[in-house]
Amino acid sequence: MKKLYATALLSVLMTTAACAQAPVFTTLATSGKKVFAGAKLEKKGMEPETYILEVSADNLSSQKISLPTELSHREVIAIFSTQSNVIVVMSQRTVEQGDKPLFHSFDPIKKEWKKIAEVDCVSFAKLKVEAGSVTLNCVETNKAGDEVETQKKVSLQGLALSPKGDITLPVEKLEEPSLKAQLMGDSFEWKELKVGYDKKEKIFRP
Repeated sequence: MKKLYATALLSVLMTTAACAQAPVFTTLATSGKKVFAGAKLEKKGMEPETYILEVSADNLSSQKISLPTELSHREVIAIFSTQSNVIVVMSQRTVEQGDKPLFHSFDPIKKEWKKIAEVDCVSFAKLKVEAGSVTLNCVETNKAGDEVETQKKVSLQGLALSPKGDITLPVEKLEEPSLKAQLMGDSFEWKELKVGYDKKEKIFRP
């Protein structure tokens, strides 16, 4: 009986390992001397496991930021920096038809997460970032069956986003005067993050 149990357990472990894909990055952002990248690990038939990788440019070291329970299986599709060093994370359930994107703030000093908004916009790719809001260009189907584009603006409860401007998702490359970050690999299957600061450079993996 023990031998049969051990064989069955090994089979389950091998099947689980075979169904798991290598973790990948999903989007990118910078805030001061910090780089933030969304990451996910998918297993066949299961919700993805997601988190954020934070890289400090000063010493090119990294740490994992765990998401709160309500976000742990949602894909991180955008990250925004703010003037107060709080980051805003935009997430969505991307399997099947997807769902309403959610906006949460994360205070790195207090290690606190807070839900600040949601928007009824399942399909989109372009965002307009303003001081205290994000506008999504939503693609919807009208009663005639035609695809139409509408804009939906989300207020972020007084958080001042920076920088402002238009963004096309996903973000895979960012360049600033002394800080550069780029997701490496096939599109939507980025397995490496290259961060360069001054004359230093390092590759990170999720």
